[in-house]
Amino acid sequence: MTLKRWTYVIGFLLVGVMGLSTLLPVLAPRNLSSPVTEPVQPTPMPTFPPPPDTSAISFDQLYLHPSGLFTVAYPTGWTPSQPITTTDNVRAVFSNTDALGVIQVDINRPPAADEAPLTLDNVDSYFNTGWMQASWREYSSWEESSRQRTADDELVIDFALTLRGQTYVARQKAWTDGDWIYSTRVVMPENATQALLYLLDNVAATLEPQKAFAGTPLNWEAYFDQQDTHIIRFPSSWTLADSAPGKPASITGEDNTALRVQTEAGTVINSEADARAWVENLRSGTNILSVKPVSREGSEGYSVAYTLRTVDGDMQSGLAVLLNGPEDRLHVANLRFPGANIDLNADDLAETYSDLVSVMNSFNVMPHLAGAATDIAAAG
Repeated sequence: MTLKRWTYVIGFLLVGVMGLSTLLPVLAPRNLSSPVTEPVQPTPMPTFPPPPDTSAISFDQLYLHPSGLFTVAYPTGWTPSQPITTTDNVRAVFSNTDALGVIQVDINRPPAADEAPLTLDNVDSYFNTGWMQASWREYSSWEESSRQRTADDELVIDFALTLRGQTYVARQKAWTDGDWIYSTRVVMPENATQALLYLLDNVAATLEPQKAFAGTPLNWEAYFDQQDTHIIRFPSSWTLADSAPGKPASITGEDNTALRVQTEAGTVINSEADARAWVENLRSGTNILSVKPVSREGSEGYSVAYTLRTVDGDMQSGLAVLLNGPEDRLHVANLRFPGANIDLNADDLAETYSDLVSVMNSFNVMPHLAGAATDIAAAG
């Protein structure tokens, strides 16, 4: 074979190899189990609702905290929920799921209040990083963006928050009257800052402490009758046994302590003799120990200490507080407890029976609370 012919043969072979290398990948069987990778689409972030129209929000709904320690007006569209009562804090929370907003109202009494009147310095130090960390634990992250004192002796703190990838803003306003620390806080989506300021200013302006109860523990509960508008505080270990608006209420405590709260229409107690006679008529054999006049937030009346023997022959002592209310209705809180001849009107027994005395001192008639919404179960 000539050199020229070998050259043609080798050329044809190279062309064939190159052709096979091109065809083999096409002819090879495909692996049908291999996944087909689709382009990843970004997850769209949910959008915030439009800010609420503040012109449509009113503050004509009054809320009474279950502790009885404060009232506050809450805005249209917000719902009371999650009330808290502890030894140093009472809190009300209002939420609006449509606006993604939360309002929080607090009364705090730190240990420093037992040593001297509280100041704005105490308020500032009370809301420290630890307190804030616990307060914002339900959020993904939080940051205090500013803290300042105003000319009105208020502490104003601004926050930036994140939750589920979205940004919220919050402002907290706090102040003190020397006994308690008050704070109001509003959380709103970042597109609703004007609504936040409107809500905060109005809620803070309507927060009203019931300072008639300042001498009783924060963690006590309250019975409030929305119809007769009388109220009384008692230890949280006591039990509301029976109640209905406008009807007598029964509350029981430890060691067979019993408290009955009621009204009597068409009755006015004008003198010590009237008070003595009213209590003596409750049961035959009642022995009056003392009678003294009392004045409670505009209601005048008498406190009557007595002793009697039960149908089983056991000796009991009692204290009845009789308050003259509007429209000639007599409001009565009547306490009975084991023991003979214990005069709760006597100053020398006030410390020994401090809880019982504090309970009876808290009994009050408050017509201005008529119609107040409340989480107090006793209100029916």
